[in-house]
Amino acid sequence: MLRKMLNLHPNLTSPEETQFFRMAEPFGLPGYNNFVMNNPVIKRHREIDGVSEEEFRKILAKSDSRMNLCARYMRFFMQRRKPTARRWFDKSPQNVYGAPMIMARPGPKLIHIYRDPVDVVSSLRIGKVVKVESLIGACNYWNEAADIMFTMKRAYPKRVMEISYEDFVRNPLAGLESITRFLGEAFDPAWFEGITAREISHRDGGVLSPDEIAEVEHRCLPGRLRYGYAQSSEDGVI
Repeated sequence: MLRKMLNLHPNLTSPEETQFFRMAEPFGLPGYNNFVMNNPVIKRHREIDGVSEEEFRKILAKSDSRMNLCARYMRFFMQRRKPTARRWFDKSPQNVYGAPMIMARPGPKLIHIYRDPVDVVSSLRIGKVVKVESLIGACNYWNEAADIMFTMKRAYPKRVMEISYEDFVRNPLAGLESITRFLGEAFDPAWFEGITAREISHRDGGVLSPDEIAEVEHRCLPGRLRYGYAQSSEDGVI
């Protein structure tokens, strides 16, 4: 949702998820190269981006780091798909695991849009994009990202922005204005004319049982307290 809206800005563009910072294996080793070259999801994303496998192979061969690969890929994509844009961004949730590498260099900014973990875990259970059956695994999708971004926010307060999904969908124009201000870009409501956003909650939809909801709330309690989804008296002392 957010990526599609930001792509309407004349100066910004984003391809499909690259996931270049997802793998733990260092750049240049066979495991990393095999992942970015042969992962079926990433290959499908390149197809959507209009980047051939041969073109990507050449980009990868010229790169000497994840950041270099990302920048080369983005410049190639931007020139081909939206040459009028001046800046690129990447919406890859799994790249959160590479956030320290990204932020170690001057310039990049991170936007963390967070959501009630009950809805996140429910969405993973439904599995339209990523399907996770394990309740513990789904909770840690949320917990690990929340902890990493909390640390990044403390380390780089001026380069990390955190926004609530629930607040954003209730007033997307206000959210987009605050995001463009954070990015140092102009804002014109006309660029986003006709956009709509609808809050989707799975809490009462029967995706999770009452016992599972209680378990999610317990397992995600530190982050829920941090982001205002729980009260300090809930669940006793952490």
